[in-house]
Amino acid sequence: MSIEASPIAAPRMEPLTVVDKRSLNHAELCHELALISRAVARACADYLVHARTVVDAQTTSEKESHHDPVTVFDREVETAVSQMLAHLVPGCMKLGEEHGEETLIPQSSEPSLPDGISMPAIEPHIDVRSLGSRVRWIVDPIDGTSNFAAGLTDFNTSIAAELDGEVVAGAVHVPCACETFWGNDHAGWLESSQGFFALDSSGPSREEDAILLTYFPLVSELERYPQDALQVLSELSQAFRAVRRPGAAALDLAHIAAGRAGAFFATALKPWDIAAGAHLLRVAGGAVIDAPLDTDTPPGFGPAVAASAKGLDAPTLPRALKLVERARRASSSPAAQ
Repeated sequence: MSIEASPIAAPRMEPLTVVDKRSLNHAELCHELALISRAVARACADYLVHARTVVDAQTTSEKESHHDPVTVFDREVETAVSQMLAHLVPGCMKLGEEHGEETLIPQSSEPSLPDGISMPAIEPHIDVRSLGSRVRWIVDPIDGTSNFAAGLTDFNTSIAAELDGEVVAGAVHVPCACETFWGNDHAGWLESSQGFFALDSSGPSREEDAILLTYFPLVSELERYPQDALQVLSELSQAFRAVRRPGAAALDLAHIAAGRAGAFFATALKPWDIAAGAHLLRVAGGAVIDAPLDTDTPPGFGPAVAASAKGLDAPTLPRALKLVERARRASSSPAAQ
């Protein structure tokens, strides 16, 4: 059940100042980072709403294949996000989809931002500004680029904040829906034109009553282990009420955090695809498990991820993960070459 039937009072929206409190504890630092994630993600909204209407073949190219497009707007938004974060928390780190790992240092007194993106009117506490490299932002400037490049509205800007190596805050902003899912280390909110709603992933308790959001199988998986891939897809399709492929992983996880869907399954994700969304789902009471699939991806970031709403008994998800792991090992063995 969606959370939007029960509006709540707004959480604290203004950063603390030294007048409010001279020194911040861990929970307060996490909320400050959540406020920054929210503000920076929302700052890109107007730019992206317009960009969606003008993106075309000249502004779109391919990464590894035509299944993985990138636009000039992806790169411009990530650059703008980096500049804003550099001014808010100088010396912080950032892992982004388009520019990789960077240390963010302000290059001027004010960030140089494209038309449609303005620096948020937010002044972090000195304790936050002093965190430096203890903070790493994980950024997907346009989560759902294929949707965006086609003119569809199901895309978002996703920003997660790590403090000392642990994700403690995040925001997923959906420009065309004017919705922001954001949270600190222990609570999250959906913010919309209708007000504020506490993230709570409570929903159906049985798989047959839940909607599954998935990106399995990919074309590469159908080519590499077609029979196993179709077996997994068949089991997932039979277990859940319906299977949907919306096209934006961070937003999918945020929807589960808001009680709008029941489960998620994917096997080829990157940290920026899931960092913010998975964090929001966890603070909303949901479950997220992942598997490295013989990659060096750090724990918690996939590339295989199975997630479910609070209270959902979903035995098919871990079984599907094991089947995929077995299929990948078998397809990599000398006998399969």
